Amino acid sequence: MSRYDSANKTWSGQVEPNILNPEANIGQVVLNLLSRTPDKIIQINADSGYEMTCAEMKRRIVRVALHLKNLGYLIGDLATLACSNTENLVPVYFACVTLGIAVNPLAPVFKRDDLAHMMRLTQSKVVFCDEANRVEVEEAVKEAIRIRPRIYVMGNGRGAALSVDELLTPVEGEECFFPPYLGDSKKLTATVLCSSGTTGLPKGVCLSHAHLISGELFSDALNAGPLFNFSPLFWMTGVFAAHNSVLYTRSRVITTKPFSAETFFSIIQQYQAEDIFTPPSAIAAIQSHPSYRTVQLGSVKRWLIGGSTVAPEIISSLRERFMTIDVKPIYGCSEFGCVTSPMLPAGSLAKNLTVKIIDENGRKLGPNEKGEICLQYQYKFLKYLNNEEMTIKAFDDEGFYKTGDIGYFDSEGFLHVVDRIKDIIKYMNFQISPSDLEDIILKIPGVGQVCVAGIPTKDQSSELATAVIVKQPGSSLSAKEVVDTVNDQVSDYKKLRGGVFFVDQLPMTPAGKVLRRSVKDMIVLGKY
Repeated sequence: MSRYDSANKTWSGQVEPNILNPEANIGQVVLNLLSRTPDKIIQINADSGYEMTCAEMKRRIVRVALHLKNLGYLIGDLATLACSNTENLVPVYFACVTLGIAVNPLAPVFKRDDLAHMMRLTQSKVVFCDEANRVEVEEAVKEAIRIRPRIYVMGNGRGAALSVDELLTPVEGEECFFPPYLGDSKKLTATVLCSSGTTGLPKGVCLSHAHLISGELFSDALNAGPLFNFSPLFWMTGVFAAHNSVLYTRSRVITTKPFSAETFFSIIQQYQAEDIFTPPSAIAAIQSHPSYRTVQLGSVKRWLIGGSTVAPEIISSLRERFMTIDVKPIYGCSEFGCVTSPMLPAGSLAKNLTVKIIDENGRKLGPNEKGEICLQYQYKFLKYLNNEEMTIKAFDDEGFYKTGDIGYFDSEGFLHVVDRIKDIIKYMNFQISPSDLEDIILKIPGVGQVCVAGIPTKDQSSELATAVIVKQPGSSLSAKEVVDTVNDQVSDYKKLRGGVFFVDQLPMTPAGKVLRRSVKDMIVLGKY
């Protein structure tokens, strides 16, 4: 829960000093911590079985950092990492940050246009990629970056790309390397994350060294068992998992394999993972897998689900199946990280965070009143890269960040997230929350995934609630069954006047969020 200030109409998480020193730079903290437990396993490659010790992780970070320094890279430069979770990704990431090179992680599945969009913003001096996406990355670099950068492949060099192995060879000074102090950690950019991109092209979210050092994801479990998720560094959960693995001396299991329920179960059981994360979009595949009813996940203590709105039915069904696991939804954003705490009861605010709920006129709202969620943290994100106008618009007059998400606090101080403001369907002066209808539809037998969107009427005067559904395998569910079930339970203005459409899959961002605007386009253009 959270503390409510009735005079100011704000809610606050626990106010606590940071365990680690956010005045230091990330490189100083990371290399110091790795030195303390040199023999501890810090990273496990599930693809090869290779277990990397803290000493080896430190050695690779130092070698890459020194090689990059010798090549002339400086504080303030930017690096692009369009890579899957290979074993050298984390060493390269921390090597760049140690030198003050800000890192922009991109999804390894990005196509040229998406890569080029972010590269135009960053004008990166050095680019890292995989063997599988090398050609796509080289084309994007040629199109977007004015001064051609060096390109390194996580594997064998080819074409214009060099092998990352060149940066891992022994280098003079590695045994006595001491990470430099780069300046004020509160002002120094460590990483440039992509904003969600669900309603437009992603922006570059600049997070400081201090911000990432103070992050609390999994920080309650010092020296606990392995962390595991499929998240690449492109996802906020990937960045925070990499940081918390090192900052709190916890093994992290990595794989380059795409998500599948079979791989998910296999890795958890083989490596006895304790903390896991999945997006809501993965749950249908997990629950429809033949092993779901019998698989044993006894090692798992905490299962976080986030990245988009999580239906209560998902949480309750998982809790019923896995009664010893703390299953909880988690809410966050690229600009702040975790908003709700992964360590406290669901809906509790993260530490050192203050939240207010406002209506469309900026008026503060009280408990059980829905409005826009606005955040204030001890370390706010620095800026949207090369976009001063959007940076200014992101904050209100009191310095609160406007998330664009709708939610409310209940009478006990727990935060509930409802929808995105831009996703709200407007029908005849009524407002319809897509998640209200999605929660009903997800309870219908045979529904795997669903997205409800507002389809404009011919005269553009209103929007009709429309459901787009992915059926579970073998389901014979009909559109009429869905419409009848929903319309029998909702007020007249919420009815599915736009109908029901069945598709093989929903369009997703690389972070596993449904692209609601693309769902709209599918229906309007008849491409379903």
